[in-house]
Amino acid sequence: MIGLPLDNNSSVSELWKKKTTAVAGAVVVLLVVLFGTNLFNYLRIEIAPIGNTESLCPLNEPIVPKSFLKDNSSVLTILHDKRYRKESIAKLSGAIQVDTQIFDNQPDVPDAPEVWAKFGKFHEYLEKTFPLVYQHISIEKVNTWALVYHWKGSDSKLKPLMLTAHQDTVPIQSDTLGDWTYPPLEGHYDGEYIYGRGSTDCKNVLISILETFEYMLKEGYKPQRSVIAAFGFDEESSGIVSATALAKYLEKTYGKDSMYAIIDEGPGLTIDSYTDTIVATPGTGEKGYVDIEVELTTPGGHSSIPPDHTSIGIMGELAYIIEKDPYSPILTSRNPTLSYMQCMALHDPKRNIPRFLKRSILRAAYDKFANSKVINLIQENKLTRYLIQTSQAQDIIKGGEKANALPENVKLLVNHRVAIESSVQEVKQHFISRVVEVAKRHNLAVNAYGDVVLDTKNNSGVFQIRVFSSPLDAAPLTPLNDNVWKYLSGVTRHVFEDLVYPEIDYPIISSPAIMTGNTDTRHYWNLTRNIFRYSPFFVRNLLHDTHAHSVDERLKFDAHLQLNAFFYEYIQAVDTVKADNDN
Repeated sequence: MIGLPLDNNSSVSELWKKKTTAVAGAVVVLLVVLFGTNLFNYLRIEIAPIGNTESLCPLNEPIVPKSFLKDNSSVLTILHDKRYRKESIAKLSGAIQVDTQIFDNQPDVPDAPEVWAKFGKFHEYLEKTFPLVYQHISIEKVNTWALVYHWKGSDSKLKPLMLTAHQDTVPIQSDTLGDWTYPPLEGHYDGEYIYGRGSTDCKNVLISILETFEYMLKEGYKPQRSVIAAFGFDEESSGIVSATALAKYLEKTYGKDSMYAIIDEGPGLTIDSYTDTIVATPGTGEKGYVDIEVELTTPGGHSSIPPDHTSIGIMGELAYIIEKDPYSPILTSRNPTLSYMQCMALHDPKRNIPRFLKRSILRAAYDKFANSKVINLIQENKLTRYLIQTSQAQDIIKGGEKANALPENVKLLVNHRVAIESSVQEVKQHFISRVVEVAKRHNLAVNAYGDVVLDTKNNSGVFQIRVFSSPLDAAPLTPLNDNVWKYLSGVTRHVFEDLVYPEIDYPIISSPAIMTGNTDTRHYWNLTRNIFRYSPFFVRNLLHDTHAHSVDERLKFDAHLQLNAFFYEYIQAVDTVKADNDN
């Protein structure tokens, strides 16, 4: 009888141990699930506070020039008048008809004036087409063919507004002539689109600027803030001949940091794929640029007694290694792409973005897991993946002369568009590492950028690595949320909400964007921090709808009139000290 209570206590103790063990096991399992998987990260995104988002993407109010409030008939004429449209079609069509194709590695004007003589016809066309501009605005020619229009304002204290475009176009490949719906230099208008080389890149912008000047001069407009138009003639080969000269001339004439803002060609308004709404995308940054050429020299000989690997085979191995080793994507707050996505997440009027994705985007600047989810999303789309990643394209390869002679020399050129967070130097060093990897396998020496990198005894050849063109690191980022940005986005809202798409029931957001290519603004960094690569017209899919640089390059003509309307309203809206940043 004395032992019964002890037996009961033993049973309770055993039961307690089992319960404790079960709870402990459950806790361990829970901890393993939370921290051994991504469940904790998912929960953190779902429930953790996001923080202050008010400053990420403020919505600016529409800005309307005073003239519009008095009489809006002029801008409505630009957008809707049949006679104005007909005359505008003729002006752009005539510009397309003047051949201004250029090629890579163009000589300077003094060295080969005959190469550039074609631009004389284009200048004659502009003078004939815009008589008031040539009568009332001071015009300077820089390096013979670059054009600068100085529309002097009455208030010298106001920094000038600078509008830019380029006269030149990319070449028309002769073997594609039969593929064009209409001849590429005809400037054909089919009732909806105007076709031809330069219709979207970017004679449309150049003609739009001069059309706006002509129209405003006809109305007797006299600006307070000077307006400058600068048109280079070799943008398609990096602006080395013309934009560099323009930059020196403008800096000498006006000084450093002398411009209110610069608006050059770039993206405009489109449909955002996440929110299914119209969004304006001024380019506030540009990726860097560097072309790297690698040359392999090996002993020649007769093809009947080949080595195990010819120079072409070795170069092919290098090409394979480069392509199987893409650069890793990276997304930080330095990249306008993150700002763009955060704008869309914050302003989602149709509530199309899922909650988890929206919170991931808003946390992506400081949460690694959220950042990885956003990167994965961007990488899924071919058109957006290189916004956050250095691209590498093997564009030119040359080697071999005869079928029965071993190739002694092979060259490969690789084009890189350098990510915002990277640098030309980083790309150059990474390129060396790939070449050295191949060179060691084949007992080859490596010289890179003038230095000996790898020197093997009794080597069987040598790699030479050199920078092929002027390298360029990523552009300085344009400031956001200042007064200059406020006016750009405010006028955009006014033009497209009040005039172009009055039926939409949500505000049009202006969101920063990035250019994967480079414009002439690469040469204008000293003139202002406020550089916008921006062509404010609507196109649903810029590459697909315009065929820029390709067969059937075209522009929906409504878009050209939208561009005219924007310039007309914007020039007047910023024609006040209130538009300056110190107000």
